[in-house]
Amino acid sequence: MNEVLSGGHTSTVLCVDVKKDGSNIASGGEGGQICLWSTSGTLIHKYVNLNTDCGSICFSKEKENMLYSSFDDKICVFDLKNFSEPVETFNVNQDEVNQIVLDEKEKFLAACDDSGEIKILDIQEKRLYKTLRHKHTNICSSVCFRPRKPWEIITGGLDSKLIHWDFSRPKCLNQFNMQEMQNGNSDAEAYMVNPPFIHNLASSSDGHYLACALENGLVSLFDTSRKNIRELFSLHAHSQGTSQVHFVSDSCLVSGGNDCCVVLWDLEKSNDEEAALNVNDSNGAGPLTNGHTHPQEQRNENVSSACKVLEIQHSSKVNWMKPFEKNGVRKLAVADQTSNITILSLQ
Repeated sequence: MNEVLSGGHTSTVLCVDVKKDGSNIASGGEGGQICLWSTSGTLIHKYVNLNTDCGSICFSKEKENMLYSSFDDKICVFDLKNFSEPVETFNVNQDEVNQIVLDEKEKFLAACDDSGEIKILDIQEKRLYKTLRHKHTNICSSVCFRPRKPWEIITGGLDSKLIHWDFSRPKCLNQFNMQEMQNGNSDAEAYMVNPPFIHNLASSSDGHYLACALENGLVSLFDTSRKNIRELFSLHAHSQGTSQVHFVSDSCLVSGGNDCCVVLWDLEKSNDEEAALNVNDSNGAGPLTNGHTHPQEQRNENVSSACKVLEIQHSSKVNWMKPFEKNGVRKLAVADQTSNITILSLQ
């Protein structure tokens, strides 16, 4: 049976995070509500910032009692020991913040917003460090720091652009237009209905993979193990837009979508599929297609079939997810269109 955390929020839950040790869950939602839970389902604290929405939330991994959150265009920092008021508030974004993330050393916090800008805060010195702008032409929906590259950050937006930055200079190092990359492999009519807007990004902790959740239902994977990022393949993940991607481990990925499905992927199995395809190529056979399918599309289908481990039919569209481990069992906290948080087992 799935566990359900209820009785805290009175409207839709928009975001969720789980403490590093798995002891607490924090959720943010419409009406400016933040709820702090034990993983057994007990509501510990509730904070309400009226006439706003809490769109993003994340626990500190370094400071046991610190919680970061965004309310519209403001970033608020809470001490879990005293949840009545934020201990710090930053007013640096010009528009609604879509995601906040911390770098590995927790010196910097990045906040991307509806204006397409990314604000980098130095949270140790409590000041704005840099602003990344003039590259996204639409909403910047997601941001992640690049593991093991302390000055690099990757952003994605509803302009279908994936942008790789050096935020210390600040400078755009590279950018990928998902429309150009995927348009050649897709049916034109279907493409217009479901363009490859980027909703969410996730990086594996070893820095090998970057995953992009796309509006067209795909999860696009990139190799980030070298200096220059390169595209690997796309997983046929969801029948509607993919809203969330998170790494459970360095080679295990979970995706959630507007089709109410949660899918677990083993990316190591893509190597087996790649090897099989290379054998076909070396034999002169080439990738097996039906004569109509684009070879890249066929390859993506084959890799998707090889990598899919588990599919869970959820009851609602996925807004946010966070994998965690409890008593040696892999679990997933899911925020959806309801006022509850659901805990799924990924075993």
